[in-house]
Amino acid sequence: MRRLHEDISLLETRLATLAHLPEEQTGERLGYHSRILQGGRVGDLWVQVDLGASREFDTVVLVPVVLPRELGGIAGYGFPRRFRVAVAETPDMADEQVLIDSSTDLPNPGRAPLLIHAKDARGQHLRVTATGPTGRVGSDGRINWPSLALAEVMVLHGDRNLAAGRRVTAPTSREAAPVWSLQNLTDGESVLAAPVGAGSKMRKGWHSEAYPEATTPVSITLDLGQVMPLDDVRLFPMRWEGYPHWLGFGFPVRYKVECADDPSFSTSRTVADFTRHDVPNPGMNAVTLPADGFQARMIRITATQQWERFTDHAFALSEVQVYSAGANVARQATVTTTSVYPSTPWANENLVDGDASDNPILPLQQWVQELQESSRMEHELKSLKDQQSLREAKWKRGLLRGGIGLVLLTLAVLSTSLVRNSLRRRRELRSLQQRIARDLHDEVGSNLAGISLLSREASQTASPPLRRQILEEVCRVADETAASMRDLVWMVQPGMPGDLVSGLRLTAGRMLSGMSVQFHPPETALPPRLELEFKRELFLIFKETLQNIARHSGAKSVVISFTREGRLLVVRIKDDGKGLPKAGENPTPGNGLENMRQRARSLRGEVRLISPEDGGCEVQIRVPWPV
Repeated sequence: MRRLHEDISLLETRLATLAHLPEEQTGERLGYHSRILQGGRVGDLWVQVDLGASREFDTVVLVPVVLPRELGGIAGYGFPRRFRVAVAETPDMADEQVLIDSSTDLPNPGRAPLLIHAKDARGQHLRVTATGPTGRVGSDGRINWPSLALAEVMVLHGDRNLAAGRRVTAPTSREAAPVWSLQNLTDGESVLAAPVGAGSKMRKGWHSEAYPEATTPVSITLDLGQVMPLDDVRLFPMRWEGYPHWLGFGFPVRYKVECADDPSFSTSRTVADFTRHDVPNPGMNAVTLPADGFQARMIRITATQQWERFTDHAFALSEVQVYSAGANVARQATVTTTSVYPSTPWANENLVDGDASDNPILPLQQWVQELQESSRMEHELKSLKDQQSLREAKWKRGLLRGGIGLVLLTLAVLSTSLVRNSLRRRRELRSLQQRIARDLHDEVGSNLAGISLLSREASQTASPPLRRQILEEVCRVADETAASMRDLVWMVQPGMPGDLVSGLRLTAGRMLSGMSVQFHPPETALPPRLELEFKRELFLIFKETLQNIARHSGAKSVVISFTREGRLLVVRIKDDGKGLPKAGENPTPGNGLENMRQRARSLRGEVRLISPEDGGCEVQIRVPWPV
């Protein structure tokens, strides 16, 4: 996806620098259309352009027809699947030189021009023949009603179109002016529009004053500075920024172009005369008028019927080019006009600045090559974007499936974990129940057995003092049994009568009765619900410590504190008794201390005993902080 995005960005950046194909044609004249033939006379589908004289040329350009949207918007309409292009000196093509003869079907060019390179080719007559025309396809797959349609045929030599404005012949033509006509094939009007590049310029051109009458003559005069042979004159229409739908803004309805070798035009010659009938607006297509080598210094363009603007009339153009010896000599010309509209950006010098409205004018060869390249890159860009869309959709589907799979896997893992935790907790609960049962058996059971024996002995004793002594012992053992039962109930029912710290406080008060007890709870509260194993083992270690103090230490005061040291819970129980036995002394043997250490290890902790020289003892219970 990243590589696709980079390729798309590079193509878009490159496309922004090239001349591009308009979406649809801006003028009314679509081009040439043959009659629809019957009977399979394919040999009658050809058009021929008379270049006026034998000329050398470099490139032949075939421009396809693009129908307007209201007619279906078909690109490459009527373009032949196979064709033949030849040039000859005579109209009958007896000495023809074949430039291309396609033997297989070619892809439809769509809106893009088709370039046929013909370096050093020469001749006066160029013929394009549809050897494989398009048409209505019958049930047998054959073309039943063949026809030929082309928007424009250009014959390029350097920066000149030798076919512009030249005579066209064909054995058949559908004459439906202005849309279809034989002469539309060389009028310079097609979907390609004017030969302009992609570079954006400030919109400008020339605009006459507005006149109430359309027939007020308005003229543009160019002084080339010296007499020279003229190849052609090119007129570029205007695009007005305020009214973008008005293409060909200000182009005259009737006009004529004259040339002369003196400023007085006393001996002028006519390059083109369109004063007898209205001319269809060319849209944004440049109009090229052949001058056939007239010797002249002055060029005059006169609008005899101006374009209707709102309630008035005006004459406007964006550029005028005059070619001599293959170069635009109008760039150095002096321009005078009948009038100029009194506001920017309209000015006489804008007519020869090299820009058409808001784009730079390109040489014809460069222009058609850029159009062909941009068309190719547009197809490539569309293919890449289609791939990107497909991969994004595939990636999203994969992500959705992967997400669903991940959710299902997570649920399976969680379910397995819950089942395992449930089984583990059940095993731990059974183990705890077994330990509690042992506690009941070892402590409460033995106490009850002792009470039974003492009660039987008291019933058999005749001496009142001895009976009283036995009954007092029965009472003490019963109290200890009741306390043990309370402790067991507290361990298996959290919160009864309080949390762990509260339970330990009550136990200390009961077991160390008669001593001064200072109890300091932790600053950080313990979790409200603790595991039974943690609660049981810590309580039994604590209780064993207090029993040792009560039985052996002879202490008068005890300080109990809870602190958090990193990840540890530290319970300190410090007394002021006689402390641990010194070296050489023989303490009473027992396994209480070892039981305390084993319980601490089961909680991944330890028990430390500290006995200072000045007496007393401190027991530290260090276990991980419960979570």
